[in-house]
Amino acid sequence: MSEDQGRVVPEQRLFDAVARWNTKTGFGTDDLIDTACAALADGLDSPALRELAGASPRDRLGDLQTLVDTTFEELGIPLPGTLRVGQAVAAGGGTVRRPGVDAIRFEVADVPDESGGGFQVLVYVNDVEMTAVGAGLGMDPYDVLVPDNRLVATAEAHTIPIARCECGVYGCGSTDVTIVRDDDLVHWDWLYEVPINRGVTFAAAEYDVQVDRLATNYDWETSDRTAGRLILRDLDQQALLTHGLKPSWVANDYRNSAVFRVALQLSNTYQIFVDFPWTNHTPAELAHTVCQTLTQHPQTWDATWHAIQPSLTHPPNIAGRTWHHANL
Repeated sequence: MSEDQGRVVPEQRLFDAVARWNTKTGFGTDDLIDTACAALADGLDSPALRELAGASPRDRLGDLQTLVDTTFEELGIPLPGTLRVGQAVAAGGGTVRRPGVDAIRFEVADVPDESGGGFQVLVYVNDVEMTAVGAGLGMDPYDVLVPDNRLVATAEAHTIPIARCECGVYGCGSTDVTIVRDDDLVHWDWLYEVPINRGVTFAAAEYDVQVDRLATNYDWETSDRTAGRLILRDLDQQALLTHGLKPSWVANDYRNSAVFRVALQLSNTYQIFVDFPWTNHTPAELAHTVCQTLTQHPQTWDATWHAIQPSLTHPPNIAGRTWHHANL
């Protein structure tokens, strides 16, 4: 957020209004014109800005787009979609490095039963919980922290999911964030169902502390979640890939909590399930057994299979003699 004596500069507000404006449906046209009027009152001035401030929401969207383009050119404001992550619009036009004025913290919380249960990573920016304001629910810790902590900020920008629909499914509703380290700052820029209409920037040292605190706090974990984290962390995924397999999910069998299930996917054709009894194992012991077993050839596993494509009625080619069709 660019600031001028503690307030957002009018150039940035105008930029944000255009970014929110839908040129196909006209959504946001009233806001755009009101923001242009406010920009004039705040001291910005150009011939096209005056025309934009005097425009009507009933004007042709194409004509309004032309006015916006001309206004931005006259005022030196970059168009939405042209800013790099971590940039903001500067007073007088152009861009500036976004200052680190925001604070962040994370928390792992339960997911309500009506949303499928489990856990979610909540994200608080300036003490406002962002995932609920965005798509609705935080992401499962496995999706963010395991096997690699995707919240870690690097000099190369990367984009991760940060919130999912209240139904529990990412993609039904989605909030993503692009994260990049910029020397002593870390920038977040929102995508899709954005919780606030600006990117946020944190002091890198404090950001790193909060990310590390989240990644090393296991107080919330149940035994099966601990086992799952260790499995996803230590599993030899390259060995699985030689057979075309990738981990899909790991959890206790919902029908029998004394059994831990590893679900694998074979291309887009089959799901493979390998079950392991807890039998007085600690989570670490169970995880070790799982990882050791899955390094062996799939034909040696005691596994079940389910065809993703209904036309497939036979076991996958990697199946062993003891494999049988899954009863889901």
